[in-house]
Amino acid sequence: MSIVRKIILGYVILIFIPVVTFGYYYYVQIYGNLTQQFVESRQKILEQAKANMKADLTRVDSIHRLLQYNPYVTDYLGGIYESESDSIYAYNRYISPIITQSLYANPEIERFRIYTTKERALQITDRFLDISSLDPQGKEIASSLKPGQGVWGVPDPGAREPRLVFYQNIYNPDFTEVIGLLELRISGGLIRKFYNATGGEGNWKAFLLPKQGGLPAAEGAAAGIDDETWKLLGTNDTKAYFINRKTIVNQLYIEELGVRVVVTGKVDEVFHAVKRKEIILISTIVLLLAALSLAYYALASTITKRILRLARHMRNLSDDNMKQYISKHDKPNRQDEIGFLTMTYNSMIQRMDELINNVHRAELRNKEAAYKVLQAQIKPHFLYNTLETIRMLAESNNDKEVADISYWFGKLMRYSLSSKEDQTVLAREIETVVFYLNIHKMRLQNRLSYEIDIAVDAEQIACPRFMLQPLIENCIIHGASATLRPVHIKLQASETAGEIRICVSDSGIGIPEDKLPRLRSRLTGGGDVHSVQEMEGGVGLINVNERVKSFFGGASHLALDSEQGRGTCLTIIISKGAAGQR
Repeated sequence: MSIVRKIILGYVILIFIPVVTFGYYYYVQIYGNLTQQFVESRQKILEQAKANMKADLTRVDSIHRLLQYNPYVTDYLGGIYESESDSIYAYNRYISPIITQSLYANPEIERFRIYTTKERALQITDRFLDISSLDPQGKEIASSLKPGQGVWGVPDPGAREPRLVFYQNIYNPDFTEVIGLLELRISGGLIRKFYNATGGEGNWKAFLLPKQGGLPAAEGAAAGIDDETWKLLGTNDTKAYFINRKTIVNQLYIEELGVRVVVTGKVDEVFHAVKRKEIILISTIVLLLAALSLAYYALASTITKRILRLARHMRNLSDDNMKQYISKHDKPNRQDEIGFLTMTYNSMIQRMDELINNVHRAELRNKEAAYKVLQAQIKPHFLYNTLETIRMLAESNNDKEVADISYWFGKLMRYSLSSKEDQTVLAREIETVVFYLNIHKMRLQNRLSYEIDIAVDAEQIACPRFMLQPLIENCIIHGASATLRPVHIKLQASETAGEIRICVSDSGIGIPEDKLPRLRSRLTGGGDVHSVQEMEGGVGLINVNERVKSFFGGASHLALDSEQGRGTCLTIIISKGAAGQR
């Protein structure tokens, strides 16, 4: 199979199919989650509305307790008043204010009646009637009342705003005999308030249904419910909520009324924006991936043909055949990456031995060994103890300056001699540079000031040891020490999306104009480190540049900017993704 076909097949298998599959699956999951969250939120609203409804029903039926535990009411219903005048006086003086107050506190009450069971209880207005005048439905409910319990009913649950009715017996003070039946008829405003609280407004519909059992199809048509959803509502399945393709249904059983409230809405009206974008999304993905496939195939075939030609030339290479091969199909001066590879692969072969030989490695090992030998020549512990003794003696003599400089110098020596690793993190380098600057500031006093501005996570950036100290030393020797005016040194670290910059600048005398181009040329082109005089107190700018390139790799390097009389800026540029970054 050719490389072009492999690329196309890999694109289809690894990108095209997974993207389409995942996109569709992701959309379905999002749509399902949104639907589930929506119906659950609607159910919580329904439960809250039910709680408010129960509070309203409790507020209304509390009228019974006012009547039951009022002695004037029980005496009146018990018929203890011997004359009509006494009954009328008791009614007007004690009973009527209670009824008026109850009606005022519960404006939903449409009709207030008490049906008396005692013949001696005087029937006044339409609020006190004989039990014989109770309608058959009321008699049936009254016969099923349990002691101490009231019953709510919905005479016409299929109405747009059904009214409610409440019945409860009133007993004599000893609770041994029923002396009256309280009837409260509630207007449809209470149910309308309940419907509004459930969200049954606009395109959403709320209505009451029996708890279980079949439902007439005509009622479903009148409510605007499709037949399949209406059949599900008529079954014994009392799920709190369900979605029947086009319809969202939330329902909740109200124990006090013996009915369930049902709230329905159209799926398309709730998720119409999602539905409209579904086809657009899928079509866009298909068209986009098809277009990308064609473009990818055209690009890949153009590239792979040239790569294959170059590969054929490379296969002809052997130890005895190191001649340069340039494809006759490629123009020698073609300015792209493949053309560059075609023109330069022979030069890379010629330099292969030079790049892989041991000369460079041996030189590095020799330099490293010399550096280790130099470190080993000093007895670290003796030096540390001596500096600590000097610091303690200075503190005992209240000589703070000597104590501080001994402490800083000791820190520098420990950093220089104690670690066996050739790398550290930028934070330790900066800490060491601060000690170094403090020592020189103690010497130069007001002629030297410095500033540290670090805007990177220095704990997470690895770097070679003593990467910054030679740069700081260069600023002090050739900046601060070379002039009598005050010099300010600034160490600044910042980062962008592609690189990290560590800038060491001073306001000294700068580098002479005739020397600056030569230094820049050697920093850019490399060269022998020993061909340039190294800076006093450090290993030299070229050495630092080579260490930065070797450690970080990529396009990392040391940049030099200077203006005579105004100062010098040395910038270490570290490419993102280089080996030194953690």
